[in-house]
Amino acid sequence: MSAPSLTAEELLAWNDTTAERWRVLTSGNPELLQVPCDIHRCATVGQLLQHIVAAELRYAERLADSEVTDYPSIPFTTSAEIFTAHTQAFAILKSLLATPSFDWDQEIELMTLTAGRRRALRRAVFQHALLHSIRHYAQLATIARQHGFAPGPMDYLFTNSTPVT
Repeated sequence: MSAPSLTAEELLAWNDTTAERWRVLTSGNPELLQVPCDIHRCATVGQLLQHIVAAELRYAERLADSEVTDYPSIPFTTSAEIFTAHTQAFAILKSLLATPSFDWDQEIELMTLTAGRRRALRRAVFQHALLHSIRHYAQLATIARQHGFAPGPMDYLFTNSTPVT
């Protein structure tokens, strides 16, 4: 019997649900984007959200062997602008998952913004892109709560279970 684990589709769905909750929260509270932030050299929540979606998009493009979007070209003024990059990234990732012949065990070389040139299996890059987002969304939730915003539950269990009444 194998140990329980998240499938790529489950991880993708959890991330997408979490991103949608942040999109809704920031759409309804655009002032949240201007809240000060000190995570990953970001000055505002909007810049951290840009970092999250930029990483998703740029990793997805690398996996697809596409030209990588220039990081500064990804806008972060409005929620709609920010989450457009997320939508683009997820279209690419879903397409790759739906391609039976895609070689997830192929090693690729990539340039990162913080760790320089790296070599990794495509599946590691995929999982890193999604877990990177989840980690930063958790950090972001603390900042949002400290400034009076209620992001709501985003844990995997709470997005994949129903309350018992």
